[in-house]
Amino acid sequence: GKSPMTYPEGYCYANIGGFFGAELKKAGFDGLVVKGRAPRPVYLWVNDDKVELKDASTLWGQGAGRTGELLQLAHGDRARFITTGVAGENRVRSAIIFGSHRATAAGGYGAVMGAKNLKAIVVRGTGKPPVADPDTLKELNRYTAKIDVWLTLTAPPGVMMTGHSDLVEVVGKDSCYQCGLKCNRQLYRYAGRLEGSRRCQSMEYYLPWRYGREDEPVETFFDAPTLANDYSIDTFELQAMIDWLYDCYQSGSLTEPETGLPLSKIGTREFLEKLLHAIACREGFGDILAEGLVRAGQKVPEKARAMLSHTVAPVGKMDGIPARATVVNALLYPLEPRIHQPLTHEVTFIMAAWNVNQARPDLSPITTKVFHDIARAFWGSDEAGDLSSYEGKALAAVKTQDRTYVKDSLGLCDYAWPITYSFTTPDHLGDPSLEAKIFTAVTGAAGEELDRYAGRICNLQRAILIREGRKVPGDDFPPEFNFTEPLPGGPQGRPVLVPGPGETAVNAAGKTLDRDKFTAMLQEYCRLRGWDEATGRPRPETLAALGQDDLAAAFR
Repeated sequence: GKSPMTYPEGYCYANIGGFFGAELKKAGFDGLVVKGRAPRPVYLWVNDDKVELKDASTLWGQGAGRTGELLQLAHGDRARFITTGVAGENRVRSAIIFGSHRATAAGGYGAVMGAKNLKAIVVRGTGKPPVADPDTLKELNRYTAKIDVWLTLTAPPGVMMTGHSDLVEVVGKDSCYQCGLKCNRQLYRYAGRLEGSRRCQSMEYYLPWRYGREDEPVETFFDAPTLANDYSIDTFELQAMIDWLYDCYQSGSLTEPETGLPLSKIGTREFLEKLLHAIACREGFGDILAEGLVRAGQKVPEKARAMLSHTVAPVGKMDGIPARATVVNALLYPLEPRIHQPLTHEVTFIMAAWNVNQARPDLSPITTKVFHDIARAFWGSDEAGDLSSYEGKALAAVKTQDRTYVKDSLGLCDYAWPITYSFTTPDHLGDPSLEAKIFTAVTGAAGEELDRYAGRICNLQRAILIREGRKVPGDDFPPEFNFTEPLPGGPQGRPVLVPGPGETAVNAAGKTLDRDKFTAMLQEYCRLRGWDEATGRPRPETLAALGQDDLAAAFR
């Protein structure tokens, strides 16, 4: 849909886990399209094939968590919902959608709900989607569970790298609908006494000790994700924002009187609560921050604007996995309308297992040789396994994009899919054809069709972006700093190691992207997509082969 977070505003996307999507399917729907704006606050109630708008005046102004509780009181514990908090109601650009089972979707779509006066969508489905081949599906489910053994972390990376992994322990699973696969959505115990469901980056967006607050009660660390979710503010945006405010205060670029915020107390619960309230209610300096960091940078003094990191992006975090170290990301980052974490996760998750092997071979079997085996199976060439080179990366980008587009379309979890490696298979390889096999078992359609669907999705997205003003191929280049600023080393000057040719590792620290090699890689990518190398637009014959002749006008 249209996103208020993108800059300028335009097409974007988000995904959400939990239970809502499955419940919608059980109600008989593959999707919902909501048009227009209600004259007063409403929510949409979907009860199998009965759909109605209901008054939401008593829900307006409630936090996302309380809204969910009230909706389930009204419609039963088995009803599933998506909603947004006060930030969404006030059209904070980074407002998220919050759903059953503490699922979230970024991209500013909470603000879209607020703009429509749509407080929530609630669904209850009693149907059972048909399965073409139940016996084969059961076999595939057992096979998937058998090979789904891979590296899992006992704490989020940011917590571990800052030496505080002793604060959290995993005490149980907290899976989404009918899922038994491994995931970092788990039940955690904090400091031996506080328990709650947490996952991924939202656990670590506000680590008090990063701001010199070692004595801050652990409750602040524990409650930070639920506080943000209740207001419905994107934690990626919050993390970048708090880091920037901290740097500005330390450098004297922003002061407490200028912002009305207790900047001297960054890292405390008091600061976080006041920041979240100011943003969600658009009060004072919070109104500027509610526009997002990219836009806020245009409204603050020059010395504060200069403190913005190059990693700040309209949606997500730029350069989280640097393209200067992992060259394929030089294509994956700019070709999308947002920083699309699942695209970069495919190589990142394998890299995590490889990095552990480099330090502790007894904990991970993913050697450099296995990494190259994975590259051949999933990215199409051995060259793709040398992350520092440009060879094989265009094909790797196509395959990674296609797999991710299909994964999103099938409703598969980013953390579990694709299964690229396994600790239990003899060669430690996963199965690149598994999604297609499951698709065939469920639908009866040929799994080979998935590649065709992915190509159609890619071309359709390209058409929308060009219609909205994307300049191609110029906008397909990554930000200029990738070509001019050497990649910094790791903490304490450590090397930034990536798999290299053969069974070697390469230190990427100090590297920049080569403009000529990147240009050649982009042109190869266009050839593989069936796009014109000079214009970056799909050729008519490509569109015709995919049954998309109707898009031809968008590319003229």
